[in-house]
Amino acid sequence: MHLRLSMALMGLLLVAVLAACGGENGTAGNNSNQKATATTAGSTPGASSNSCVAPTGNASAYNTVADKSEASYSVQEQFLNRDLPNNAVGKTKNVQGSFLLATGDQPVINNLKMTVDLRTLTSDEQRRDNAIKDRWLESNTYPNAVFVAKDVKVPSGQGEVTFDMTGDMTIHGVTRQETFNVTGKMSGDTITGKATTNILMKNYGFDTPAISGFLTVKDGVAVTLNFTTQKGDCAQYLS
Repeated sequence: MHLRLSMALMGLLLVAVLAACGGENGTAGNNSNQKATATTAGSTPGASSNSCVAPTGNASAYNTVADKSEASYSVQEQFLNRDLPNNAVGKTKNVQGSFLLATGDQPVINNLKMTVDLRTLTSDEQRRDNAIKDRWLESNTYPNAVFVAKDVKVPSGQGEVTFDMTGDMTIHGVTRQETFNVTGKMSGDTITGKATTNILMKNYGFDTPAISGFLTVKDGVAVTLNFTTQKGDCAQYLS
């Protein structure tokens, strides 16, 4: 009984998660004056064909390095018979992303698209993961979480930079505006860093799970993307 309840609760939580990315802490996004629209998530990272967009002018194309990038979610649950809360974490390395970076006095990121295969998210309990995918996330129907952004101004200068990136997140057929806090560093032809945000379940149409006398869950899902991107001849986007 305890395991079935745990799987159901985690399913509700994960429906609100994306991607784009392993840590347990998130930065709160700006969810005011946002719109929700029905849409279908993109194609599977491992199975879709790519379109290749060549950069122009002073822009360069960057693509994620799959084995060096990882998306994760973390949710806080409080069992009423325990003094301390518990963080449940799920991760996947099935992340595909591309963007164009224009350099100059004011660097700008354009045409950014990050896609996370939600079917490959795993936690510390396989039966929980299967229940989430089959009964709650419905990842056979909505396999991906997708985040897109454009015209993102990046601080100039050497070394590590930190900035906010606002764009559209699509999860389980719902698209909403979310803001990631991004920290990144360029070294030669490689950019590495981390992007974090905190999304609310209610913004994606789900109530916060709670069982009287047993468990409560904080309405906040920390989403983290640890990424490595490499300069290429073109930006490879999933069709």
